[in-house]
Parts: sequence; structure tokens; C-alpha cells
Amino acid sequence: MKDERKVDCKKIERMIPRYLDNKLSVYEMQVMLDHMRECKNCKEELTIQYMVSEGLNKAEVENDYNLLQSLENKINDSYKQIKSHDFLYFGFVFCIIAIVCLVIGSVVTIIL
Repeated sequence: MKDERKVDCKKIERMIPRYLDNKLSVYEMQVMLDHMRECKNCKEELTIQYMVSEGLNKAEVENDYNLLQSLENKINDSYKQIKSHDFLYFGFVFCIIAIVCLVIGSVVTIIL
């Protein structure tokens, strides 16, 4: 069991740079963030990589910034993006089902 978790952690750690560059799919983002809720080591790795990448960028622009709050904002924005994606997906599925029902209803009415 412990070995499986390490494999998952290695996979998650490889996803972090793409997450920081906003290049993960919504599904990958959800997998990564769900894993980090349970894994302090991966969350710490995200924090370190974020501080290095954003810290260097922000140090050039701002004198006063809070990187930990900035990372939490990014994570919260990611969860909002996931929820929005899920809402749109279920709305799309609902519309398809409604259209199929209307078509079937129309065909049945024409036949009868």
C-alpha cells in the first residue's frame, strides 16, 4: 500500500510544474488537488515549487507580497474552475437527454 502511494506522489509531483503553468486539464487538476488534501508531502512540494517560481517573478515586481496566500488563492480558483466545468458538463448532458426525449416523443407521435 505504501509503495502505491509513492507512485501516486511521484505522478503528482510531475504534475506540479504543469499546474503552476496552468497546463493541466480540469480532470488532472482535480486528481492533483484531491491527492494534496490527503498528502502533506505533495502539498509541501507544491508550496516549495510555487514559492520558487512565483517568488522570483514577484520579487522583481513587488516589494510586499504573501506567497502562501497567493498559492491558496490559486488553489481556490482551481476548485472554482473544476466546479464550473462540472456544472457545464452536467448542463450539456441534460440538454442532450432532453433533445433525445423530444425526438423520441416526436417520432412516437408521428407513428401513432
